[in-house]
Amino acid sequence: MTVSQHTAQENPELSKGIFAPYNDRRMVIMALIGFSCGIPLFLTASTLSLWLNQVGISYTKIGLISWVAFPYTIKFIWSPFVDRLKIPFLTKTLGRRRSWLLLSQISLILSIFALSQTDPTQNLTLTALFAICVTFSAATQDVTMLAYQVERLGREQYGAGEAMGIFGYRMGMLMAGAGALYFSEIMTWNQVYQVMALFVLVGVATTLLIKEPDPAHNKEAQKKEEAARKYLHERPILSPKIASIASWLYGAVICPFSNFMMSKGWWVSILIMLFYKFGDNLIGNMTNIFLVEVGYSKSEIASVSKIFGMATSILGGFIGGYLIARIGIIKALFIAAAIHGLSVLLFVLIANVGYDLDLLYLTIAVEHITSGMRTTALFAFQMTLVTPAYAATQLALLTSAVHFGRVATSSFSGLLVANLGWPSFFTLASGATIISLILVVLFAKIKGRDHKNTSFFNR
Repeated sequence: MTVSQHTAQENPELSKGIFAPYNDRRMVIMALIGFSCGIPLFLTASTLSLWLNQVGISYTKIGLISWVAFPYTIKFIWSPFVDRLKIPFLTKTLGRRRSWLLLSQISLILSIFALSQTDPTQNLTLTALFAICVTFSAATQDVTMLAYQVERLGREQYGAGEAMGIFGYRMGMLMAGAGALYFSEIMTWNQVYQVMALFVLVGVATTLLIKEPDPAHNKEAQKKEEAARKYLHERPILSPKIASIASWLYGAVICPFSNFMMSKGWWVSILIMLFYKFGDNLIGNMTNIFLVEVGYSKSEIASVSKIFGMATSILGGFIGGYLIARIGIIKALFIAAAIHGLSVLLFVLIANVGYDLDLLYLTIAVEHITSGMRTTALFAFQMTLVTPAYAATQLALLTSAVHFGRVATSSFSGLLVANLGWPSFFTLASGATIISLILVVLFAKIKGRDHKNTSFFNR
């Protein structure tokens, strides 16, 4: 029996073709919620920067405004409340995950609308404050959406579910990026942001219509929480109210992190989050500058890199989801990183050849397809690392590590270009992928010692 035949028998859906993993109503749900999650990203990044630039705000101040995205890197701080805190009326009516989704989406709409009412030329601080409110609400929605995916999908659906979520996310980014630019031609920036706030209603409608996942329980975690609760209530120095609060905080804050660190190889998984995109993080925001210096026009870069690139990224996401279904997450994680690292070398070719529009299309296609594959693999991998009962908190920790890796590394990109030149710069970024490959292999070996016969590591 061949490997492919064995895989088909193990999962009959795979024999039906590449679209089989996506033939599920839940995949549409992931795309719609992903769309809502994708809207805020550019509204507090490139779109906001353009708005500020067009009203005369200095480059220095625009650069400082980028710090409004900081809530994305620290969302693990309040994620325990997303996991455990009940929202009056909403939790009883909608359930734990849907109530937090709805609250974050309503907060997001109000924050974007409030941002639309500001005048950056009169009070830039107020604009920044409401932008932070947007990123805080968006980060909360992201955390809840990922937790919902973990509980609503089966392990074998993580790849396809994440691919659909990324598809929706990129559509939201496209709406808040290119869509906002088109709208700005016929209305004011304040009105553009009001329109963007309305698009979040897609997420609200989806949240109201979807099914609440069954609550996840972990018997070992419940025993620890109960033991802590009993211990604290038996302390005479603590009043019953203080003991109850302390035991709740123990279950909400301490248990998720201690539970995560009980898993073998947890420290390697954190390193993977930090370094899996190390090469891209080294490149930072230098790609557009490089392409302009080579001789490509801004319109060519917009058409090829943004619109065509977005389409190929989405295609790559679907390919990544199918690859996970075929060979498993670990192998997909390794292969996607390896071929994406090699794809970066095409920029070295551009640096040596010079202006060539066909070569740019080829480079963007290969780089974005492999990037989409890698992103799907990484987020699907994250879902396998968490305990469903603590999904929001543990996923927030992992995604925060990814964001921190990007922020901490990309600041060196300009210095590297200045000292190395473009060909060596992109060669270094390509070679940096080796770190992620070593970490993935290390993680597989550590886990494989206890799971030698599982399909997760041997498919």
